[in-house]
Amino acid sequence: MAVLVLMTASPAFADQTDPRLDQLFEELRVGDARRAEENTARIIEIWSDSQSDTVDLLYERANLAANNGAFDLSLALLDHIVGLAPNFAQGYALRGTVRLAAENRAGAIEDFSKVLELEPRQFEVRTTLAELLLAGGERRDAYEMFQKALEWNPHDDYARRQARMLRREIDGQEI
Repeated sequence: MAVLVLMTASPAFADQTDPRLDQLFEELRVGDARRAEENTARIIEIWSDSQSDTVDLLYERANLAANNGAFDLSLALLDHIVGLAPNFAQGYALRGTVRLAAENRAGAIEDFSKVLELEPRQFEVRTTLAELLLAGGERRDAYEMFQKALEWNPHDDYARRQARMLRREIDGQEI
């Protein structure tokens, strides 16, 4: 299973509480597709800054370890990250991604749920959860989760295609 690469950066004030996110999300929601990729990258960059040099360094190393297949090391670092910064949503997002790659579905869902508690606009996590729901045969719930991801990032072609496919399947079912 591929590990999602989450970007890191170091703006002066960031994470999911950064006031710049509101404007970026507004641009993403109502703007054109040409700027969507840039806005998405900027949002992820802001989310990935914990506002702590220590946590940011651990996050960078955990991401690197995960990308090199060293899941145990990555998870150990991520456990420290969520302990040091329990309100840093991307720490849970990366840990959930690594847990999923290490085939710990329950742990991944727990982390992804925490992400959405801290940052309901986290469209990447919503898409991943939709895929997990779909894999579990929960098509209606998967459809709803894809729709929620599209509320925040309407330019996600993959989520849009999946939602359309599920809508057709659901519409064909008896209620």
